[in-house]
Amino acid sequence: MAPTLLLIDALNLIRRIHAAIPSREPQADENQQVDGALSATLSSVQRAIRECTPSHVLMVFDGDPPTWRHQLLPGYKAQRKPMPMVLRQRLVEFNNAFRQMGLMTFRRNGVEADDVIGAITHKAIAAKVKTVILSTDKTYRQLLHSPLVIQRDHFQKENFDSTSVRTEYGITPEKLPDYWGIAGVGDIPGVEGVGKKGATGLLNRFGSLQAIFEPDVTGGEKVGEKVEVKVEVEVKVKGALKKVLEQREQAELSVRLATLQHDVELGLSLKDLRYQETTQG
Repeated sequence: MAPTLLLIDALNLIRRIHAAIPSREPQADENQQVDGALSATLSSVQRAIRECTPSHVLMVFDGDPPTWRHQLLPGYKAQRKPMPMVLRQRLVEFNNAFRQMGLMTFRRNGVEADDVIGAITHKAIAAKVKTVILSTDKTYRQLLHSPLVIQRDHFQKENFDSTSVRTEYGITPEKLPDYWGIAGVGDIPGVEGVGKKGATGLLNRFGSLQAIFEPDVTGGEKVGEKVEVKVEVEVKVKGALKKVLEQREQAELSVRLATLQHDVELGLSLKDLRYQETTQG
């Protein structure tokens, strides 16, 4: 039987489950909430394995910052709600429980789970291995260009593929980094004043973000290594296009931030991720 790889964004799963478990009392021991989250997370992983029937599984954790994204944008994730301290202190228990289930886990400081999953998915595509990414993080949608890859929302029991992307965004998965470079997503700023509709319109018109900056778009003419822009450009270029041209540096930075890495050296092979169910007594 052909292999199926299940990549689980561990903190995405854990934090959502933890947030959904209410404290029994206003001043209840926070450890009780973590206990509940641990039990519910293990049950969720078992359900995911039953539903996806993978031959290989990897639980991927975010490493401690800073990452290369923090170097490009010092305020990256600065507005994100921090993980509760008790939960952070007990993450090792989640890691140990996953390993007791026979699951490989991965975490490396300075590397986000997004890039680990992106790199492994690219290798899986090259090896023609079917891959399921379990996460609600929309940045993984860019990996759905291959028919071998789907993204699964564990909570809504919904799968996403390239058709889903075209339906939701009006563009193909390959163009999503450019789309987010313009419209922004999560902790990635995008171009101020341009939303989803404007980003989709520009990409359908020009094909890519870089094509927007070609001289024939701005009305410029190449002179040696420079580009001279004609005076009438101020009249012709309006709306979303004008804002993207004015904020080129911001747009290009945002594209880099939104693009998942595929050349991260992880020291993992498919055989390392082989899943064998264990019996816990």
